[in-house]
Amino acid sequence: MKIKAIVIAPYPGLFELTLSLQNELQEFEIVVEHGDLSRVLPLIGRIHSEGYDIIISRGGTAKLLQKHSYLPVVEIPVSGFDILRILTLVQGYNAKCEMIGFPNIIEGFMSVSSLMEVDISYTVIHQEQEVSAALADAKARGIQVIIGDSITVKIAAESGLQGVLITSGRESLMEAFSRAGQLYKSARKLKVKNEMYEAMLGKLEDGYAAVDQGGKLEFANPSFKQLLRLPETADTLYTMYPGLREMLRDAGRGADFDTVTSVYEPEQGLYLQAQILPAADERLLYMLHSSVDEPERSGLAASYLLTEAPYFSHREDVGLETDFQAYPAAVYGEKGSGRKRYVINAALSESRDGILHLNIRRSSEEVLKAMMELMLYGGGRVTAIEGAELLSAKQQRELAEFIIKRKMKTVFLFDRDPEVLAAEDRLAGKLLRSLQDRRIPLPALRDTPWLERSIRACLIWTNERQGKQIAGIRSEVMEALLAHPWQGNFTELRTVMDLFVAASTGPFIEPEALALLEEGSRKARSGLDTVPGREELNLYQPLEDIERDIIQTVLEQENMNQSLAAKRLGINRSTLWRKLKED
Repeated sequence: MKIKAIVIAPYPGLFELTLSLQNELQEFEIVVEHGDLSRVLPLIGRIHSEGYDIIISRGGTAKLLQKHSYLPVVEIPVSGFDILRILTLVQGYNAKCEMIGFPNIIEGFMSVSSLMEVDISYTVIHQEQEVSAALADAKARGIQVIIGDSITVKIAAESGLQGVLITSGRESLMEAFSRAGQLYKSARKLKVKNEMYEAMLGKLEDGYAAVDQGGKLEFANPSFKQLLRLPETADTLYTMYPGLREMLRDAGRGADFDTVTSVYEPEQGLYLQAQILPAADERLLYMLHSSVDEPERSGLAASYLLTEAPYFSHREDVGLETDFQAYPAAVYGEKGSGRKRYVINAALSESRDGILHLNIRRSSEEVLKAMMELMLYGGGRVTAIEGAELLSAKQQRELAEFIIKRKMKTVFLFDRDPEVLAAEDRLAGKLLRSLQDRRIPLPALRDTPWLERSIRACLIWTNERQGKQIAGIRSEVMEALLAHPWQGNFTELRTVMDLFVAASTGPFIEPEALALLEEGSRKARSGLDTVPGREELNLYQPLEDIERDIIQTVLEQENMNQSLAAKRLGINRSTLWRKLKED
């Protein structure tokens, strides 16, 4: 296959020279266009659409093409022969000469002219717009002859000055084609290698992508787009995932999302990690790794929360504050009771970069250090910390000192009253005292006076998400929902409503949907499983009772599948059956 090359010739002589050499350049399919600096930009769109492999031009025209085209551009050099020819030509002039040109042209001429002891003044320009001013200055100094490229000579003639065009000879053009052939072959090898890597990445279950700081996707394997539910034509992440803007900003500031810290996208149930990639240009590029499974080394899951709670809020109905008067503060309540949503509604207006939610998975110095770094990177961002009770007493004291000293806007999220956790030696006294009286309890959904309102509001919100138009809920269904215990609180309500709306084909949620209620409850409770080390076990009971609670918890997490539960517990099924029978 021939190399498809286009030559942009700034002057007619180069156009004719290129055509005359076509028989000697059999490996190329050559198209020649006449165009200088003033005409080159309108050509770029057509050049890209016509499938050229490489562009060849010279001088300022080549520089402009390199800046605006993604195709490789080979510049025709000004050879020693070209310089000698021009210098020999102007030596016989009985007139004051000056060279005006771009740095790459001037440097070569000055080196050769000094060897030949030819004294020629020069002016260096960097943009086409500088030519007119340089010519006016030369004319004012009595210069009569201007040596330069095609655009300079053209404007010189319009100014009443004689111009001498710097031309490229046969050897210069042949050298440019030789370099073009080498560049194409090297690029071809890289392209084949890249296609091989892309094919390999395309087979992986985990998602991988390269993205710039503006959220533009430079590459994404099929799994990445599938996991993040991106349309095939998507070229940016920020439209669907605005929180990732903060993630990449923190990564650019030095945050390490490849060791102890991962980013969790709660809407999709995905974990993301980011690394800065080396880039040939000045842009910051990142490699993103997405997975449904939490990375093994991760001890801290960060989420960037930017969305206001759309279908419920904790209002004055039960005398709750609707914002934070001072920090640090604490919000506590059952799992799924809306602690994160409460923080978003109460603090988003004063946190210009959204809410950073840090979910501690395990205790370590690396986790504590990563938390502090992310909080510092955020500046005025409000940070919600969940799982502080997992840290050691020493680490909790260090965290409290850090927050107070740095005046960090911090809200702690707990499942139970911090005073109860402190009484169980799970919360350091210094951390508890830092909260003072800024401890906000959230009621369970079943205990709120706005349960029916939340159910209806959740229906509206789910309609919007699923593109449905369910108009209401039949009275029998509403009665069952009001009587339901809602152990998973708002999380369970949302899961159940997702199933109800998806299964409904008419304008109302009919009684038949109630068959999905238990499935939704079980699914929600499974999603609210505690992370390792944070199981809500009552340790103030006999060992056999603790063992019974552990077995029951694992069974529930495995949807009462005894084989899977026995495998997780490291016992055989008959032993599990015997222990269950003893209960």
